[in-house]
Amino acid sequence: MGDDTAGQRDELRERAILEMERLLAAAEVLREDLDGHVAVCRAIIDGIRREDDLAAVMDRADSRTWRPRLTDALTNYERLRHKARLRLIALGAAEGMTVADVQERWSITKQLANRSIREAGQLD
Repeated sequence: MGDDTAGQRDELRERAILEMERLLAAAEVLREDLDGHVAVCRAIIDGIRREDDLAAVMDRADSRTWRPRLTDALTNYERLRHKARLRLIALGAAEGMTVADVQERWSITKQLANRSIREAGQLD
C-alpha cells in the first residue's frame, strides 16, 4: 500500500468523522425539537378535550413557530444523515468494501448500493 493510498484513507476518515459529528449535533437539535413537539401535541390534545376552539388551541400552542421549526430540523437531519452515510460508504470503498458489502452492511438494495458508491465517489 502506497503513501498516497494511506493519505487518501486518512483524509476519508477525517471527513467521515466530521460528517458524523455534524449528524450527532443535528440529532441533538432534532431531539430537543421533538421533545418540544411532544409537549405541544399534549397541549393541543388537552385543549381539544376541554372542547376549546381549535384556533385558540393552536394559537396557545404557537403553531406558527413549532411546526416549521420541527420541519426544518427533520430536513436538516435527513440531509446530514445522507451525507454522513455517503462519507462512510466512501471510506468503506477505499478500504475495499464491495457493492455486496455495502448492500449487506446498510441493508439496502444492490441498486441503491451501486448508486450510493457512485455518489460517494463524487463528494468533494
